[in-house]
Amino acid sequence: MPDGGADSFLPRIQSVFYAVFDVHRGPEIVYQVPEGLIAVSSSPQKNPGTLFHFDNISKYVIPPSPLCGRLVICSTTFHRIIGFPVELMGKYKQYKRNYFKYNLCFVFERSADLSCYEPIVRKVSRVLTNCEEESGFLSSPQTSPALHAILEQLYEDLNSYSETSIQIDQFNSIELKIFPFYPNPSKVSDWMVPLALINLSKRIEENWDLTMKKVCGFIDGTNHVSRIAHLADVEVNLARQAISHLLYYQVIMMIDIFQYSNMYTLRRSTQWLADEPHVKEECGPYVTIPGRPIPDWPKLLHLYSRMRPGKTVLEWIEAHDVQKLGIDIRRFTSFGVIKGFLRRVHRWPILLQTDIQPDRSDTPGPPYPPDLLPLLDGEHHTDELCCRFEVGWPVLEQWLIAAGGGKEGGDYGKVSIICR
Repeated sequence: MPDGGADSFLPRIQSVFYAVFDVHRGPEIVYQVPEGLIAVSSSPQKNPGTLFHFDNISKYVIPPSPLCGRLVICSTTFHRIIGFPVELMGKYKQYKRNYFKYNLCFVFERSADLSCYEPIVRKVSRVLTNCEEESGFLSSPQTSPALHAILEQLYEDLNSYSETSIQIDQFNSIELKIFPFYPNPSKVSDWMVPLALINLSKRIEENWDLTMKKVCGFIDGTNHVSRIAHLADVEVNLARQAISHLLYYQVIMMIDIFQYSNMYTLRRSTQWLADEPHVKEECGPYVTIPGRPIPDWPKLLHLYSRMRPGKTVLEWIEAHDVQKLGIDIRRFTSFGVIKGFLRRVHRWPILLQTDIQPDRSDTPGPPYPPDLLPLLDGEHHTDELCCRFEVGWPVLEQWLIAAGGGKEGGDYGKVSIICR
């Protein structure tokens, strides 16, 4: 199966360590939690429980002066290390080389997204720097051992509760709370259909925005954005903003308008699909009409494999007698799109000779609107055109035939249809 997200949206901390620059031995780890996970020079030569050897990353943990005061992220074969190295000059305190370098680092798996931990690392470094400048907390042999307990609490609390409160002294404390960083949502268009991933009706509160509450009431996996705006009696721009807000927090996803004229095909990497346990268990009950027997997984997988470009859903139904199996076709296609192994194949109409005005007097079917021709440039697919002119594919197809001077039976004349 393709790589998916972890059970939690926050990456788990593998280790926390505190390193300094020793005037005799160079960069070294003073404290680490858990103990012994990061190999140092004094560690046994072969220890299978270690994550990596500190010597391999020491020049990035305690880097040259130009990199100090900056967020530094380095990687090993299987892990990523994030830290904020600090160099304090001996303006107010006597250091052995007139400066003091330290770094408190967090270790994660290499594939982890560290964006939510960047402000955490910066703030911890800022607080410890203030403590050092005020009382020599880090460099003093009397107070520096307390840092081990701070590392333990950071490791335990951030992994367990995603927040912590650590009192360092009478005047300084570390107050942290991790917030996930969501990526900016993709553009929401009028022809897209929002599909709820949670029960939105149970999440609506009295203090919610009025437009948001109206819009949520019509998100059912079948209404597109323009229709939701009409049903909710709100402006389309406001409906788009509300849906974009829900998309940002990943409580909905966007799918295509379902029509029997749609075309679908499997994505390239589908080998995982045949043996994926949770897909097998979820597919049958989700796509079967209530009260009908659930088809077995090999049969459903065979039906998915028969979807291909150039064959509409209606043609696929007729070819494989799908209706007798008691399958809800809309849920069947949406399940594949949600799980990521099925994709929509769009039609992109192009008018090949825009300087020729076709004669519509003898062309069967309704006349096409004048605003249609400029949109036949290969940049607008048929879902967008259907939504803009508020018609279905059968009517739009007649318009394309009339615009291209074609004939019935799939002949669009000067209009070419690209399927991709």
